[in-house]
Amino acid sequence: MILEHHFASLGQAFSSKTLVQPLIEQRLVEFNQSLASFLSIDIKSTETKCILSGEEALPYSLSMVYAGHQFGGFSPQLGDGRGVLLGEVRGQDGLLYDLHMKGAGPTPYSRRGDGRAVLRSCIREYLASEAMTALSVPSSRALALYDSREAVYRETPEAGAMLLRVAQGHIRFGHFEYFFYQGKQAELDQLIEYCLEHYYPECSATDCPLESMLTEVVKRTARMIAKWQAIGFQHGVMNTDNFSFTGETIDYGPYGFMEDYEPDWVCNHSDHEGRYAFSRQPGVGLWNLNCLMRCFSKHLERDQLIAILQCYEPELQTHYDSLMMSKMGLTSTQDVHELLPALFTILAAEKMDYTVFFRLLSHYEQGEFAFLLDEVIDRERLLAWLERYEVARDKGGLLWSQASASMLAVNPKFILRNYLAHEAIVAAEQGDYLPFRRLLNVLTHPFGEHSESESLAQRAPEWGKSLEVSCSS
Repeated sequence: MILEHHFASLGQAFSSKTLVQPLIEQRLVEFNQSLASFLSIDIKSTETKCILSGEEALPYSLSMVYAGHQFGGFSPQLGDGRGVLLGEVRGQDGLLYDLHMKGAGPTPYSRRGDGRAVLRSCIREYLASEAMTALSVPSSRALALYDSREAVYRETPEAGAMLLRVAQGHIRFGHFEYFFYQGKQAELDQLIEYCLEHYYPECSATDCPLESMLTEVVKRTARMIAKWQAIGFQHGVMNTDNFSFTGETIDYGPYGFMEDYEPDWVCNHSDHEGRYAFSRQPGVGLWNLNCLMRCFSKHLERDQLIAILQCYEPELQTHYDSLMMSKMGLTSTQDVHELLPALFTILAAEKMDYTVFFRLLSHYEQGEFAFLLDEVIDRERLLAWLERYEVARDKGGLLWSQASASMLAVNPKFILRNYLAHEAIVAAEQGDYLPFRRLLNVLTHPFGEHSESESLAQRAPEWGKSLEVSCSS
């Protein structure tokens, strides 16, 4: 494994030297071999094992400093309170990828915290990041999971753990906010050049590299959130320090995958005002981008920044329309716009499972209503919608079998339901990782039938719908 350290070269204004502090009786309990192969990482190497686990001190490992708007309020200094950037490795695609350890111990930015993570949160992030990747959502990924006998104290003592994460970049909107509001213009310029060189080199050849890069950031963010909305994913903590400059979903905390369709669903028990509710995510994305654009007010004119932001809504809507056309087996945006509002009204009224409905719709054959009508109370209303839907499907010109095959390839059978994550966590805390691995297998292949794991595709039982997830991890 060849570690590179480009971010460390930016200097002390951007980070602090920090070492990973291994946990007591730490064990490697899960390793992502396919991701490791892509990154040319050989876990069988003793040296590599020591580097990844923190047993070997790295001269350039660091924790990043940044700021951020958290639930609408600005925090002028945040940072990696429990994360350590080990360095970067080059993937088979020639790009650099960060290796970032979560739960690595206290850092200068821990704010009196212990810098640790618990097994519960590490398992949730491992499962979510791999599930999102399988659903074609840009995301950080999980490379290695370590458990331990070290107690970490939250509401109660829990098992300490570490999660080694991989992403194209861990630079957040909050990095730019930190230097802008600190008045550190030279460092802000340095960060801009770094991002152009490492993440957006194609923009450097344009007439206005910064404008081109920011436009691409806006579009990537819009496409990411469009994918969230299409699959029914809620991030839970959409603070600017949790938004990636490379357009990847990062920092999985109190996230959730929608089960019963609720447009104003809030997965984060700590979000008392519903700021980051599912239906509000597109608007919050734009709000966060607005915060980001302020950081370049000395580089670009106001009209230029407004023009860049104006790319957001059409990019998000266009991408969302395309995703929903695929989910519904349609070929016309107009049909999507005409059919979706009525469908969502039905799903909300019936408390219909979002994922289950679209998977059932993928199996729908012309004129065969019964199995879908059996899912609802108001059969007549759904029947009227299905008749309109059939007309739209027929207009598309595809054979019904072709459309269904395409729909089955984009409508997952398996999603990460909260109760399934809970069951995997409870078992792992008792030393049994089989439920975790069984769940991980279907989440990384969510469109397959997996008849041996049929129970993992079932709706949540009533007790599973009342589980609470908060920022505590």
